Amino acid sequence: MRYYGEAGLGIRSKIVAGFLGIDLTSVEAKPSACVGLDRELNLIYSTFPRQDSDILRVVSRCSFELLAIDTLLSLPEGLHCLEESCSCQPKVEVKGRSCERELARLGIPCYFTTTKSIIKAMVYRGIRLKAGLEAMGYEVIEVYPYASKVCLFGKFIPAKSRTAGLAFLKRCISGLLPNISAYIDGFNHHLCDAAIAAYTAFLHWQGKIQLIGEAEEGGIWLPLVDRGC
Repeated sequence: MRYYGEAGLGIRSKIVAGFLGIDLTSVEAKPSACVGLDRELNLIYSTFPRQDSDILRVVSRCSFELLAIDTLLSLPEGLHCLEESCSCQPKVEVKGRSCERELARLGIPCYFTTTKSIIKAMVYRGIRLKAGLEAMGYEVIEVYPYASKVCLFGKFIPAKSRTAGLAFLKRCISGLLPNISAYIDGFNHHLCDAAIAAYTAFLHWQGKIQLIGEAEEGGIWLPLVDRGC
């Protein structure tokens, strides 16, 4: 667990105010990436917690005011699970949530939430974690870092899993968040996505954000900029 002050020093006292981005994995055995930013977009936290309980402790320790999770946090209206053996049925006959269909219309690929989804475990974990965080009194939003990157950097985003793609992403983040550029060399693509998630939460706080989809069903929050979206 790493905390940062303005000069990269460890912080012992409780950090007040800030935004946490979480690049969530499907299972607790695999670490998730977390990045915290304060209101001046300084890096105040980064690590790879495994258990949901670890994430809850991080949030409590740092007193983040808004949490942005990179995974699906709701089901299509009418469904209460994603099991094919269950009798629950979506309210509409088209696949996925309205936010996913809207992203598709914008030319932004994403997973559709259906009973045949290959990321069921991640969806269930995200919904469970969101409920736990909200029970603690925190506000949680769903974000999609790839879509945020399209809005912020344009539609031609190289694959983050490749060396050139990761270098591109680090350059873009350093330009967007110059206060964390001293740490960016140590970021992998998971931390980069968590940083984008945290920045999207910051934009939400500033009111520079848009909701894709329907709030009642659960939508995805994207940067409100005139580029690609």
